[in-house]
Amino acid sequence: MHSIQQGLLYLHIFTGGLGLLLFWIPIFGRKGGFNHRRFGVYFRRTMLTSVISGVILALFWIVVPTVVHPELLDNPKAIPYFQRFGAFLVHLGLVMYTSLMGGQWALEAKHSRDSLRTPARVAPAVLLVFTSIGSGYLGIRHEQVLMMVFAPLGLMIAWGQLRFIFAKEVEPKAWLVEHLSGYIGTGIGAYTAFFAFGGRTLFSDIGAWQYAFWILPGVIGNFAVVLLARKYRGNSKSQVQTPSLPAQSGTAQ
Repeated sequence: MHSIQQGLLYLHIFTGGLGLLLFWIPIFGRKGGFNHRRFGVYFRRTMLTSVISGVILALFWIVVPTVVHPELLDNPKAIPYFQRFGAFLVHLGLVMYTSLMGGQWALEAKHSRDSLRTPARVAPAVLLVFTSIGSGYLGIRHEQVLMMVFAPLGLMIAWGQLRFIFAKEVEPKAWLVEHLSGYIGTGIGAYTAFFAFGGRTLFSDIGAWQYAFWILPGVIGNFAVVLLARKYRGNSKSQVQTPSLPAQSGTAQ
């Protein structure tokens, strides 16, 4: 079991770190261009591997905490804390999976959203609703700030995807906003984990300020998503509301 855990941990760290680098190539590449599409695929596959391996590790914390952390045998009162943190990491993994695949599925459904209305593509957002509620409940009950912060984030992501899937009508560029938001949201999650765990190690003496490493990437990233959404929605509205004028010939009568 220990060797399996270590292997998953190394895989999670390697693919997560690689995803941090790959994230910027499609971001700065020409949208729809070769590098944007190719490295977007690499980023998605890399982050899927990181997310899945991370969720499996978190499940170990929940199901077999003393195997993952043998020192807990000497301090059994700490076991519930590790299990709660494992549940929180599962919630974060689902947030990233839902964002990543929601962004991909929106791209595939730019001409028709019928392909999104299947159990397999609705389930992640629905499950995210329940994990968000559970995370919020545990956060309030045990006064865990991070759980209380990321619970509404999960609800917002789930609600946004479900609304996009089932709305009768959406704006012409809604699929593009969903696609970019999903991939950028996944990058936010990757950088949040990187700064949170790395920051906690490097700056362990700054107390509650450690929470900034969890929260700031999301705040900055969501601000970028809002700006992109306004940009593309504004462009689509201007295209609809400004029809071309018919050609005129001769002089006015």
